[in-house]
Amino acid sequence: VLSTMHKTLDMYGAGAGGTRNISGHNRHAVGLEDTLAKLHGKEGALVFSSCFVANDGTLATLGSKMPDCVILSDSLNHASMIQGIRHSGAKKMVFKHNDLIDLETKLASLPLNIPKIIAFESVYSMCGSIAPIEQICDLADKYGAITFL
Repeated sequence: VLSTMHKTLDMYGAGAGGTRNISGHNRHAVGLEDTLAKLHGKEGALVFSSCFVANDGTLATLGSKMPDCVILSDSLNHASMIQGIRHSGAKKMVFKHNDLIDLETKLASLPLNIPKIIAFESVYSMCGSIAPIEQICDLADKYGAITFL
């Protein structure tokens, strides 16, 4: 295993060097995606080159593919999440940091039948505070929202 690892590192390097639109595809990433898709019984999988790109790409896609989607975003979310929400074109509502009352007030103001995403972090990178994950998930269930954590 170590010998194969060293040969691969010598031949391909230790990182992508950038996003796929900059560095291109490589057989290792494609192989990993194929393996993950098979493991989960799905048609395909996508591996992102960084957490920033993952947050941006996933939120942009989710928000743009669900008609009339509203994304409720914690006020201290990371820039990558804020960027993804902007790229989605979806309506955005920002709730006060970790404020369950403000979040519930905003959720209650929305029709139950429209898609809603609550976007928040577990441990906030900007301040180190911890989200009340269980309570946010309870609110998501109550108001028909999904969570992006």
